[in-house]
Amino acid sequence: MKISNIRVIEKIGKKPGKTIVILAGVHGDEVCGVKAFDELIPKLEIEKGKVIFIYANLEAQKKNKRFVEANLNRCFFDKQPESIRDTLEGRTAREIMPYLNEADILLDLHSSRSSSNLCYLICEEDCLNLALALPPKKIITGIHKTHKGGTDGYMSSKGKPGICIECGLHKSKESLEMAKTTILNLLKKAGNISAAHETYDNKEIFETAYLYRNKNGAFELARKFKDFEEASERTLVGFDGNEKVFIKKGDVMMFPDDPEKIGQECFMIIRRKLK
Repeated sequence: MKISNIRVIEKIGKKPGKTIVILAGVHGDEVCGVKAFDELIPKLEIEKGKVIFIYANLEAQKKNKRFVEANLNRCFFDKQPESIRDTLEGRTAREIMPYLNEADILLDLHSSRSSSNLCYLICEEDCLNLALALPPKKIITGIHKTHKGGTDGYMSSKGKPGICIECGLHKSKESLEMAKTTILNLLKKAGNISAAHETYDNKEIFETAYLYRNKNGAFELARKFKDFEEASERTLVGFDGNEKVFIKKGDVMMFPDDPEKIGQECFMIIRRKLK
């Protein structure tokens, strides 16, 4: 008997409208979206279209782990690589993808273990009008080119808008409030709820430049870096085995890490997009 690793709740309006899919718990230890669902769904009334709420990766949520066998947010491919096809998360992605195929818009809720983490959006330029209704000031575009298999990249491959939001620190009150505000504002913007949404102008837009993976040995950061930390000069990031790794002036740091196994994600560089 096939056991599902997702829980789906649909809210359908009386009038036609857009179909929105909202994901929470893609990473099992990122609970702000799950808590936002628990609070909002019982009292939320949808007037137009359909909203599909998906509690994703239930097993990882139960274990309070990022993932069980594979990073679910690297599993969204029409044809999955053999390395993930038979994993729990590979199967879970295949459960979710039919809902994404049905969706007009995706919102995927995330949070961070780092207290220095800022709220930001990950989406493509075709989502910028939607992004104006969402609170975070910073937007990263082009990430699907370096982080293959993400939910937003899957939607982009179908020519449809997909937005991931980093809401803030795991389990903080602020990240929960950010998740709830984002859900409600998106549904207002999309017309599922007949109410005026707030508008957040003056966005800072960044383009993904490259993702660095270690190729020589364990990667060791030269010091602690913060997300969105901009290099004021040529800067030593760390050591790939015995090789020094530098970034150049103007490069902006994201996702710094020190993996031991070769071929892992060590950091990503983004650059400000000129207006």
